[in-house]
Amino acid sequence: MMEQGLIMTKQLTQDEFKSTFTARMLDVTETAEPTVNIWPYVQQLTNDHLVLDYVYNKQLVEKVYRNYQTTFDHILLPTNDPNVFMVIVVDLVRLKIMGHLQLDLNKEYGID
Repeated sequence: MMEQGLIMTKQLTQDEFKSTFTARMLDVTETAEPTVNIWPYVQQLTNDHLVLDYVYNKQLVEKVYRNYQTTFDHILLPTNDPNVFMVIVVDLVRLKIMGHLQLDLNKEYGID
């Protein structure tokens, strides 16, 4: 964990990240209502050079996926690289940010 100011960020391990998935993930990008304000967390990631300034400044969200048990949201923020996203994982039960992970779909799923 990293602490700067009041915002703590946590880079998730692959196992921690995968534990928030279910067999089906629902695309709730159009219907999701924010349960947690992610932007102070994203600002810290921007300060740590993990998220692009323009993504933070414009509050850009590429997609939001919810696991089938409605316990976690995966909020995908765009990067400069195609099919690479900074994913913020929100715990919908505890109403807090679990952490983040850079997801490279090219590597994970062989997408070109």
